[in-house]
Amino acid sequence: MEGTIFSLIPPIVTIALIIITKRLFLSLGVGIVLGALLYNQWHIFDSVSNIFNIGVEVLVGDGKILIFVLLIGILSSLLYLSGGINAFSQWGTKVAKTRAQSQMATIFLGFFTWFDDAFSCLFRGTVMRSVTDKYNVSHSKLSYLIHSSSAPVALLIPVSALSAFIISIIDGVLKSNNIAEYQALEAFLLAIPSNFYTITTIVLVIIVAYTGINLGQMQRDEKRAIEKNILFDTKHGKIPGADESKLPSRNDGKMMDLLLPVLALILVTIITAVTIGSAGEGSNSPIELLKNTDIITSLLYGGICANIIILVRLIIKKTSAGHLSSTIFSGIKTTLPSVTILFLALVTAQIISSLGVGQYLASLIQGNMSIAWLPVIFFVFAAFISYSIGSTLGTAGIMIPIGAEIVATIDITFLIAIIGAVLAGTVFGEHSSPLSDTTILASIGSSVHPIDHMMTQLPYAVLSSIASIIGFLVLGFTNSILIGLGVSLVAVVIGIFFLKSRQAKLKST
Repeated sequence: MEGTIFSLIPPIVTIALIIITKRLFLSLGVGIVLGALLYNQWHIFDSVSNIFNIGVEVLVGDGKILIFVLLIGILSSLLYLSGGINAFSQWGTKVAKTRAQSQMATIFLGFFTWFDDAFSCLFRGTVMRSVTDKYNVSHSKLSYLIHSSSAPVALLIPVSALSAFIISIIDGVLKSNNIAEYQALEAFLLAIPSNFYTITTIVLVIIVAYTGINLGQMQRDEKRAIEKNILFDTKHGKIPGADESKLPSRNDGKMMDLLLPVLALILVTIITAVTIGSAGEGSNSPIELLKNTDIITSLLYGGICANIIILVRLIIKKTSAGHLSSTIFSGIKTTLPSVTILFLALVTAQIISSLGVGQYLASLIQGNMSIAWLPVIFFVFAAFISYSIGSTLGTAGIMIPIGAEIVATIDITFLIAIIGAVLAGTVFGEHSSPLSDTTILASIGSSVHPIDHMMTQLPYAVLSSIASIIGFLVLGFTNSILIGLGVSLVAVVIGIFFLKSRQAKLKST
């Protein structure tokens, strides 16, 4: 079953069930069981053992990110109890005086949390939610703003954790294919303009925040938020962080109650990342340091330190033990469903990956074709693989080596375009996939159900992807990255304003 057309069955069934039933636990469970049965040739006991082993492997290998998510949930509740979030909200509404300004502030804060996309999703959701709530911005809109300016920003900056991993992949590819025309960092930097989806997504999210253009379900959610002050939909189940409004909040909260724990989280994360990275071999440059570091461990230490600091401040203020314990429990309780979803998504991704979905799809494009079609083909296949397994790095690790192998024997000048197309496809797939960790983390940070976040972000992601496809077609036949990028940007701007005018006509009829 591995590496054949049958490997597509589990991801297709899982995604179809998610869309049809809107029940993540059921859909992911079915995908896990079906994938394990296919992998083990329908032997039930072997499949059970396989699922158990992968579950243990995920807990051991990815347990830190699960704990970090719980720590962020606890931190969010403690910050609410301290009154720090309320103090920040009062300050934020003085600085951001309109709905548009609160949304723009959310986006641009992402340029200061560039070093890790997972942290960016959780941190900005926790901090900015109190500000955008004041202006009745729906949590669906907040999660879209956050998610669309996390990984895209991280991939524009070569000294982020995500970029460092990509650079390390490129370095291995160049060496294995004896490509001497480029260095790894050079190839990555040259590929940034050809990452059409990332660039058009950032442009699009800024336009949406500034103009208030809402597409599909987002229009319904925003209308409900503005007219009825209902910021999220509870019909799909428990909303992460929704119980915060029921928690007590101190009246003597100060900005420092928020800033100290958050700054500690950032500083401890950076210091730990630098310490771990500098201990590796050849860590003489920022890029080598980032390649050698462990960002998840760094985030875990940062989360622990931030929680300790806010607890100490609350104890100094003589906060009752009852309030502290109930707040910590509330943070765990409201975050636990999302941690469970993240765990199931990671198990699903591993099982689907073991079936060889990437290898099968890649094999379909290694035939006779015009090289002009390669950029758009690699974008589409990378997008589908990333959508299926929910992993940017996993997809890049599969597709970049394949692309390099093809262009090394045909036309090496297309290498940069192929790298950009793969990265563009992986981010689109991640933005659209219910299996993506950042989809779930953006939902947790924004306190919205992952299904609502996925369905409201999808129209914007599709619009950027269509603009990117047009751009990659132009790139392929003109062999010009700049022309392709220009066409993509024009296409996304025309597309968003065409949809806006169409909505206006529908309202008037």
